[in-house]
Amino acid sequence: MQINNLKALMNFPGYVTGKIDCTAGEVQVTLRRDGRRALRCPDCGHTMALNRSDLARAQDLPWVTARRVWLEYERVQGRCSRCGRHHTLRPPGVDERRRATTRLMHWVCALCRHLPLREVRAFCGISAATAYRWDKEVLRRVLPEPCLEGIEVLLIDEKAVRKGHGYVTLVMNGQTGELLHLAEGKKKSSLESFFEKLTPAQMLSIKAVGLDRAGAYKSVVEERLPFAQIVYDKFHLVANLHAVLDEVRRESWRRASKEQKDFIKGQRYNLYRNKENLQPHQAADLARLLEANADLNAAYVLKDAFKQLWTYTYPKSAANYLEKWCGWAQETGITALTHFAKGLRKAKEHIIAFCRHPITTARLESFNAAVSRVIFKSCGLRSLDYLFLKLRQISCPDVLRY
Repeated sequence: MQINNLKALMNFPGYVTGKIDCTAGEVQVTLRRDGRRALRCPDCGHTMALNRSDLARAQDLPWVTARRVWLEYERVQGRCSRCGRHHTLRPPGVDERRRATTRLMHWVCALCRHLPLREVRAFCGISAATAYRWDKEVLRRVLPEPCLEGIEVLLIDEKAVRKGHGYVTLVMNGQTGELLHLAEGKKKSSLESFFEKLTPAQMLSIKAVGLDRAGAYKSVVEERLPFAQIVYDKFHLVANLHAVLDEVRRESWRRASKEQKDFIKGQRYNLYRNKENLQPHQAADLARLLEANADLNAAYVLKDAFKQLWTYTYPKSAANYLEKWCGWAQETGITALTHFAKGLRKAKEHIIAFCRHPITTARLESFNAAVSRVIFKSCGLRSLDYLFLKLRQISCPDVLRY
């Protein structure tokens, strides 16, 4: 067998390629130390005396149909007379602890970005546990530390990562989309651990913080960032209103007769949808429902009217409209709507702040799906450190995409 320019494929300075043994699914390449090169101390560059040598193996990138490619190389130990230390030398790019080449570990990391850990075995013959360790180690090396300088907008939200009440707190740069922080739980301490990383100058640069009006984050932000404007996320507010609309629907269903219950049932998502997104038969069913039920008709009209709040650019105009909308809600006499309106009045300052800082947590909300994908590909939540690294891999610039 004649192979031309094998040096380009097996580029390990200080070593030359020897024998190559090929079988059906495995290749072994022998690397010999280049005797023309002197042993050099990695610390001072002085010539070292050879102390001893032996053979070691490391796995390398697959070749064509061979999933496993092994490098058998000469590992030498030398002693530097200048430093007085012993050093073990091996081919550049071979990780002694992992018994693998760096390029193989990076390739596995690239596979883990798109495949479940258990599927990586089909490409390079390693276990899911090994793929997890290599992926985590490469991400730690490659991904930069979160950039905490010049942040003007923060987005804060919690995400469910386990069944029941397993949550994590996420903090994102609202301008760049870079994930800055992940901590277990959704308590004050989960967010305070992020602010402890910031210097006073870094906190002063933050002008606005987008978050949900529920939860314990508001008090932490007010304490740590007294000069920043809190902006309640409009998508969370719309979701809250949808919950009110659903409560009105359920109450109407409880009071309805048997024939009317069948008519109300199945209309939940028709009530949520915008008019332009309704199919003709859905619009017809919804029109009949609203005509027959006054409470649902009032709640649906107010739901559509609520969207106009986000079209104002002047805080005073937005405040006037919000007060008007709350008045309409109270006039209906529907308990769920009046309670919702009372909450909006209390939060008026942070709702109309959207006029000054038109930000939403939409970027952060997209991480709901990302968190689920990462946990699925990892065959379960292995560790929060690994979850943070994988989410940062998604949020970092394209230059970090392998």
